[in-house]
Amino acid sequence: MHSLVARDNSLVGIELRSADARDQNWLFNLHELAHRELAEAAYGPWIEAEQLIFIRELVEEFETFVVVVENRDVGAVYLGERDGDTWLELIEVDPACQGAGIGASVLHWVVGVSAGRGCGTLLQVHRLNEGALRLYEREGFMRVGQTATHHILRHA
Repeated sequence: MHSLVARDNSLVGIELRSADARDQNWLFNLHELAHRELAEAAYGPWIEAEQLIFIRELVEEFETFVVVVENRDVGAVYLGERDGDTWLELIEVDPACQGAGIGASVLHWVVGVSAGRGCGTLLQVHRLNEGALRLYEREGFMRVGQTATHHILRHA
């Protein structure tokens, strides 16, 4: 497990563990809790079979971590590589746990790991997800591009 450390090097009580096949159903349930509303606003009706495939493919393609707080699974982060930088494909926190700094702490960890490797961190955020966009920009990410649906951001 990786313990996350705040910027002042104090432990923030968050750990990451590598996800495995036993986490698949939990990851899907988390994805539905965290993203169903946004997905429906952006793309139309939630189709469970398509979303199950989406999560399976994420777990297969990306290094997947479960975010653990006080021995409770509360989030997930999916990491890869793109253009020599760490690619943060997706970060999800259970809505019941949002607003407590968990997502920001995980983000700091990802940026720190990337910096330790001498690279930046890239991610995309849906244009409808203004709260996440504000978080990323507050944490030092800059807009470096866009697609029809997403902003692309990078932390140097």
